[in-house]
This record gives sequence, C-alpha cells and structure tokens, in this order.
Amino acid sequence: MKDSVFKFDIEEFKIGKLTKKDIDFPSFYGLQKVKAPIFVYRASEEVSPCLVITACLHGDEINGLSGIQDLLHSELKITKGTLIILPVVNIYGFLNKLRYLPDRKDLNRCFPGSSKGSFGSRFAQFIFKTITKYGDVFIDLHSGGPGRFNIPQIRCDLHNQNILEMIKNISIPLVVNSSLRDGSLREAINDINKPCIVFEGGEGLRIDTTINKYIVNLIESTMKYLGMIESDFEYNLDKIIIKKTKWLRAKEGGLLYNSAQRGEVVKKGEEIGEIKSISGDLITKINMENDGVLLGMAKTSMIMAGDALYNVGYIDDDFPEEEDEMLDYFDLEM
Repeated sequence: MKDSVFKFDIEEFKIGKLTKKDIDFPSFYGLQKVKAPIFVYRASEEVSPCLVITACLHGDEINGLSGIQDLLHSELKITKGTLIILPVVNIYGFLNKLRYLPDRKDLNRCFPGSSKGSFGSRFAQFIFKTITKYGDVFIDLHSGGPGRFNIPQIRCDLHNQNILEMIKNISIPLVVNSSLRDGSLREAINDINKPCIVFEGGEGLRIDTTINKYIVNLIESTMKYLGMIESDFEYNLDKIIIKKTKWLRAKEGGLLYNSAQRGEVVKKGEEIGEIKSISGDLITKINMENDGVLLGMAKTSMIMAGDALYNVGYIDDDFPEEEDEMLDYFDLEM
C-alpha cells in the first residue's frame, strides 16, 4: 500500500474525548478515492487497556455498524485506557453490498496479510498492523449472510485461558466454541497472543435493533471488565456454552417451511421444518438428530439439495462424533 494511505498514530488523538477521523483507503482502480471513518476515545495518557472493535469485515454484514452507532450515541464515559472502533473495515464490499473485496477475495481469509501478496493480502496487512499496534483486546462484529439469521452469540476458542476468564465477565447469552479459521482476523490476533472474540447476530444487509442491544451490552460489559468504565449497571452474565455445532442440510430441493423459532431449544426427533414441492405436496420432514439450540437458520424458502438450513448448537457433551463436514463460505460465521 502506498504511503498516501492512513497511518495510525495514537498521539494525534486528544485525551478525554471521542474523536472521528477519516481513513484514506486505497482507491478504486486508481480513480476514485475511498475513505472510511475511525473513532478513537482516548481516556488517559496510558493507552492500555485498549479495546478494538471492528465491523463489516464482510461488506454485507452491516448490523455491527448499526450497533456501533448506538454505542457512539449513548452517554459513553471512559475513565481509563483507549477505545478504537473501525465500523466499516471492508468499505469496498459495503459500497457494493457485497461480502468481498474488489479482487473477489474474502478479507477474513487474508490475515495477517503480506505487502507482496494480492490486493486482499496487502489490505489485510494494512488493517492488521493498524489495529494491533495498540490493541490489547479485540471484538469483531459479524452477522449471518443475506438470507440467514444468527441469534446473538460470541464465537471463540474455549481452550484459551485468557478468553475463558474474559467471557465469564461479559454480557452475551450464548458462547460457541469455534475453531480458528485459516486467514481470519481472529486467528491472526490469536497468533500474537492477544484475545479476540467474534460476535455473531442478525442477518446480512439488514439492521435489527434488538441485535444492537446485545452488541452494546457486550462492548460495555467488556469495558467494565477491563476497568475502562465505571458502571453500576448489572449486566446479565448468565450464558449457555455450546461446545459443538452442526449444520442440518436439505436432503432434497423444494420450498422450506420453518416450524421452529431461532434460539429455541429443541429435542431429538422434534420436527423443525418441512420441504414441499411447488404443488404443495410434502417432500420431506426435517427432524432434530439430537437435543440442541437453533443458533441460526435459513430465511430463504427456495431450497436446493445440500443447502444449509439450521445451525444447531449442542448444549451438552452428548453429541455425535462425526467427521468435519465440508463448508462453503455461506455456511461460515466469519
């Protein structure tokens, strides 16, 4: 990336106030300049503890941006440390209502990046160096893709002791154990021994004000845990731990009729949906294979064989031992 792009220096931001600054991102094809905002709230001379919030790594997952807007318009009063927010990381995908970068790369498969790689790799390195220079703890905000809704949850590595201690003290109803994805921001930050959690909630290209409340509570409770804010508010720290997840897929194509609600706890054998033909004849019923929570579900009714329909989280250790299934990008949370 050329020297004309944004260089982040914490000393440029005044202490005691929230400051917005526009980042100069690499242009579209050398023609159109691209800018995206960064917000910094520096409460003290000492930068740490520093919490970094990112959203829209996938340009069509905009609910994180909306949650950040609600946070910024609240009566935010940080007494210690630094809050850094990049609400629209993949500005290129955001402007085009797409998941990807202009080179058709998934930005969240390009980290930590390389100065000699593809555009996606170079851009990932630019972002990675910018946010990890000062950050101590990271929250990356995501949603389901277009046509798929995820209930509010965080995804993290439950084998990481630093993250385990943190999640005990933050507000989120569901915690899902999730292996690190190659090239993801979470993996790259994990590799430098810093904690990063991924929030999942909502649907691509849509804003859900209920999801926003979970985002705000997650960020504020994390700041309280880090000692960045003083608050008498009693956050709900109760949570369900999900150790394993699985997608239930359509065995045949047709029209999907859901009979279960997202976030619902369902029992083995319980019917959660049907697939019917165009004429309305029943093709197949969809039944739960084990007890679990519906973490996410397809919102489109037009189904092909093999489509991922329901993301099931197993509540206890009584889940089937199966080989990991092949997942396409649309099935992944981040």
